[in-house]
Amino acid sequence: MEKELFDPIKKYFQALGYVCDGEVGDIDLYMEKDGMSVAIELKQTLDFKSIQQAALRQKIVDDVYIGVFKPKDLYSKSYKDKIYLLKRLGIGLIVVGKRIRTVDIVSEPVVSDLKKIKSQNKRKRTALETEFSHRRVRSNTGGVTGTKIMTAYREDALLVLDALAELGGEAAPKDVKAISGVEKAAGILRGNHYGWFENYEKGKYRILEKGYEALEEFEDALKVLKGYHTEK
Repeated sequence: MEKELFDPIKKYFQALGYVCDGEVGDIDLYMEKDGMSVAIELKQTLDFKSIQQAALRQKIVDDVYIGVFKPKDLYSKSYKDKIYLLKRLGIGLIVVGKRIRTVDIVSEPVVSDLKKIKSQNKRKRTALETEFSHRRVRSNTGGVTGTKIMTAYREDALLVLDALAELGGEAAPKDVKAISGVEKAAGILRGNHYGWFENYEKGKYRILEKGYEALEEFEDALKVLKGYHTEK
């Protein structure tokens, strides 16, 4: 119950010099110190509703925290994503141990600098922009799962597959590269990420059954790719 969070959090902030009381207005735990007002929303779990309620409290108090019992997945990626959202909103997070009621401040109610965050994720941004700029077909539908995404790598692999088919279904990487125009043709053949190829003898590759199936499955995409490749 949320009320079991109240006493340990209240004692924690009282030790820091805050004057505290519960249910002031409709705020679970309200505190003041040095002219600053603080609201703490006590919740069983950190979900959208609790974040929404905390954000609304920002209209009337200086700082807002959400207090929850320490979750088992506190250090998981999904929970870290929730904490990131709190930091962007300037909402603090307090966790309380379920057994011995220890209180820990996971994040303070301070808005994170977005420029700094973007700087820390520059490599991911570059990878995103590179992937987008290297795609030709642009046939993916957003918001779907369980479907094959047409990535820049898959596009190159299809061109390699098609070139190998044009060469009679088996050839050396250098010949595939010449026909496909894909610089990394040898690496794609060697990596065989989709199980389309087989290195049946030194320096020679041939198409497997899955490769022929892919030629049919991605026939429309290949038409676009080959048109793009011809224009290039």
